[in-house]
Amino acid sequence: MTLEELEQGIRELEASFPGKTQVDFKVLDAGEDAPSIQQNAEDQVVSASTIKPAVLACLLDTLDEDGGSLEDLEEVTRDVILDDSLVFDYGPRKASLYEIAWWMIVNSDNTAANVLMTKLSFDKINRWCEAHGLHRTRAGRLMLDYKAIEEGRNNYISPKDFERLIVDNWQRAKAGDKKAKIFLSMLHGNRDYDALLRYIYEDPECWHKSGDLDTVAHDAGIFQYQGKTWFLGVFTSDYDMTKTDYEKGRAHIGRISRLVFDYMKEL
Repeated sequence: MTLEELEQGIRELEASFPGKTQVDFKVLDAGEDAPSIQQNAEDQVVSASTIKPAVLACLLDTLDEDGGSLEDLEEVTRDVILDDSLVFDYGPRKASLYEIAWWMIVNSDNTAANVLMTKLSFDKINRWCEAHGLHRTRAGRLMLDYKAIEEGRNNYISPKDFERLIVDNWQRAKAGDKKAKIFLSMLHGNRDYDALLRYIYEDPECWHKSGDLDTVAHDAGIFQYQGKTWFLGVFTSDYDMTKTDYEKGRAHIGRISRLVFDYMKEL
């Protein structure tokens, strides 16, 4: 399969999907002429849980400034525990910042995310993102805060910003950076296999984060298989719930990822 055939295959899938598709694909460690496909990759979109890696990166990068440690204990109080929590559902307790961050990524736990976003503050997260070139990433509400959405406040990101964040950590981890290694270890632990990995049986290494709401579904990360490394982000949005939903959006992401995987197997 050529790069042109891959791009055509993606377009054909997009044509049958009743919503907006954004694709950011790039072969890593392959020089300036590395194959890539960019489709609306710089467009800002409601992030859902794909903003959580930026929250994690901000936490890791600023703890030292505040004299803190990932082993510090944080109180998870009853009033912040959400109904959808899979790890704080049995009641309030103290947990280390490392554990809270881990659950925020691997289980996409919204209670964990809210604890960390509140600790850091939206302003600090946004200043960190701006300083690190994530110009289309903004935190404006806590998870499951539907009132904030009604008031016009939301969380935003772009596929290209996600690529910048994870590839930067990938490169720093290879150079031995401990914070970047922690960042990647958490994304590697992600337990969501129903979008980018949905149709892939070959068991590649994958460092990724997904996110969805009623009318958005995203997944993005780095794959490694048979000595080849690539970034793929597929974001879907703007669809009518009468025609499709986020579960069909996740299947759409999986089909595009399968095409890319087949291309990489032949590269």
